[in-house]
Amino acid sequence: MATPEHAHAGRGNATATAIATNRWGPYSGAGDFAGNMAIILASLLAALALALALHAGVRCLLRRRRQRQRQGRGVDGAAEGDPEKPAVAEPAPPPPLPPLLVYSASGTRLAGAAAHECAICLAEFADGDAVRAMPACGHGFHARCIERWLAVPTSAAGSRRPSCPTCRAPAAPP
Repeated sequence: MATPEHAHAGRGNATATAIATNRWGPYSGAGDFAGNMAIILASLLAALALALALHAGVRCLLRRRRQRQRQGRGVDGAAEGDPEKPAVAEPAPPPPLPPLLVYSASGTRLAGAAAHECAICLAEFADGDAVRAMPACGHGFHARCIERWLAVPTSAAGSRRPSCPTCRAPAAPP
């Protein structure tokens, strides 16, 4: 007759065997977890390698294309062997600067509701500040602010802002 120790060991062994062979239970494939995880990780690594290779290939093609475009262009930006392309025109010179004034709270008359502050830097005018008043509209700005405003190009083509920052009136006198 079997001792209780042998009976208990036999039942545990039978239970483990029953779980491994039971294909109808919810965890029937749990014994193969390591194999499934290895397949998933290998697939993810292969996808990562493919994405990196594709990225490197696209960068290489774009770099070659950019180099070819640079080599086929002359100094002025037009293609050297293409007479149909017009040469790039020189940008227009900046408009003449308005006259320089010295600001005083009692004597300087500037147009606009906020005639006591520069609309570009938003700082108030102090007595003795160098100010430029736009000839077309009379709006006043610090000399340095309006010089920068009129000199800064608005686009890659190099066109300048020839207008008042407040009302967009032309910078050149009418």
